Amino acid sequence: MKNILLIRLSSLGDVVLTTPVIRAVRTHFPDAYIAMLVAKQSADVLRENPHLNEIITYDRLAKDKDTGEMLRIIRHLRERKFTMVIDLQRKFRTELLMYLSGATERVGKGRLCTIRVQEQGNKHATAHYFDLLHAVGIPAADQRLELFFDESERTDAVRRFDTAGIRETALKVGLFPGAGWKLREWMPERFAAIGDRLVTQFNANVLVFGGPKETELVQTVVDLMDAPAIPFAGNLQIRQLAACIQQCDLFLTNDTGPMHIAAAVGTPTVSLFGPGNHIRFQPLGAMHQTIRHDVPCSPCKQFTDKCKDNICMKGIVVDEVWQSISRALEKLSEAI
Repeated sequence: MKNILLIRLSSLGDVVLTTPVIRAVRTHFPDAYIAMLVAKQSADVLRENPHLNEIITYDRLAKDKDTGEMLRIIRHLRERKFTMVIDLQRKFRTELLMYLSGATERVGKGRLCTIRVQEQGNKHATAHYFDLLHAVGIPAADQRLELFFDESERTDAVRRFDTAGIRETALKVGLFPGAGWKLREWMPERFAAIGDRLVTQFNANVLVFGGPKETELVQTVVDLMDAPAIPFAGNLQIRQLAACIQQCDLFLTNDTGPMHIAAAVGTPTVSLFGPGNHIRFQPLGAMHQTIRHDVPCSPCKQFTDKCKDNICMKGIVVDEVWQSISRALEKLSEAI
């Protein structure tokens, strides 16, 4: 029996994007012991995933992450006696962990790998991941993201909506004005303008979501609206947020982790891209729409925060976003 380890230590959205890989590996090796090494801060999105035997967490925020935390992880990996490791991160730290795990079959891009696979072209992140699987004979074509809940988590989301006065039969549209990087954020007043139109033209319940650090931003959007909106920020854990997004009929979002969560739970999205690489990260499928402007500097290294103009996000105007939302809601009504 194979013991297989998958590694992706990056952010929340990146981990969600690995779910097609996890499913493909399990399909090909139904009896294998399959573990995933992820950052502790992103591990919850993989909870309840039936394709995994174990989730191993690495604390990227630990004070001793380069010494004690690394040693702890290495000991754990060696105890598991993995025979194959696939490095989806493809950075030196993850390559080193793969090598020190003791696995004889190591798939990645560095010199410590037994099977080296370089990234080919600009394509979706899941397609890059599949290149690694194909190199070891694992078939993979289905790029569908997925996220699993137990029934109590769905019930809790319904209860939260009931408490907020949201009718189950009413149209529910989620807005996510935040992002991991400030330059990816569309303007709060423009989110508010969309929220007002949703209420006046569709009688929708507008839910404004945010993470623990985005409470003020969420409240700003709510306060800028003339119509009523419901803030959901500050007190939601990531799985609670995901279950609430699943209850929405549509999700308007910046390029950020919850965008991928929405795609994984089957909620249609309208996604706003600026600095990020839309070819690599946009949600796939007919139920999702991406809005961006082709400016010379996009995609960019937005992680430096050196951009002063943010023209890629400022160029996205309310009317074009509204047109996309209207199309999405028309499709929804036709499906009903």
